[in-house]
Amino acid sequence: MACIVFCAGCNLRCGYCQNPALVLDPESQPRIQTEDVLDFLQCRQGKLDAVVVSGGEPTTHAGLPHFLTAVKALGFMVRLDTNGTNLGMLKTCHRVGVLDALGIDYKAPKARYEEITASTSPVLRRNVSASISFAIEQGIDLDIRTTVHRAFLSRDDLCAMRQELDSLGVGQWYLQQFHPVETIDDGLHEVPTYSDEEMLEIAASLPNTTVRGEA
Repeated sequence: MACIVFCAGCNLRCGYCQNPALVLDPESQPRIQTEDVLDFLQCRQGKLDAVVVSGGEPTTHAGLPHFLTAVKALGFMVRLDTNGTNLGMLKTCHRVGVLDALGIDYKAPKARYEEITASTSPVLRRNVSASISFAIEQGIDLDIRTTVHRAFLSRDDLCAMRQELDSLGVGQWYLQQFHPVETIDDGLHEVPTYSDEEMLEIAASLPNTTVRGEA
């Protein structure tokens, strides 16, 4: 049993992102002081097992290790959901002993990473791969997942991504169906994506690949 803490801000602009307010207009969201979060958790010791820190992108915040240390001190397990682009922050969090699990979004084949994430940084793809390798080397529980929309990722793209993950030593990979809710790119709601049946077919054609929510 876990609760989720959402952090504002992100260094990427993925069109299918379902938290556009956190990414594009963080000032529009209510701010919760760290002390209030810790008070909330303290009242739930023995009721909650873990805290998931998500976003936005949590690793853009310099105070992340300090916050996670305070959460761990209350006896909770910690999972960090991240886009994997900030390897230095992941290493810092691991060094201070606050990471029980990582969720990393693998967004695109390497050749298309900047395109899919609407970023101009050429180091993104290397940092994400390095973050995955680091987690595997350190034995951190790792969840690799990809949100799939036909407008962004073709079947060939997904095949290439599976091969890239194989080369990094990743076992299980989860595909997540795009849901037409509030997104950064509102136009995606009008663009057909893969059906659930097609998603299952794609996953079945790739090794160690599952559609999230399906056995």
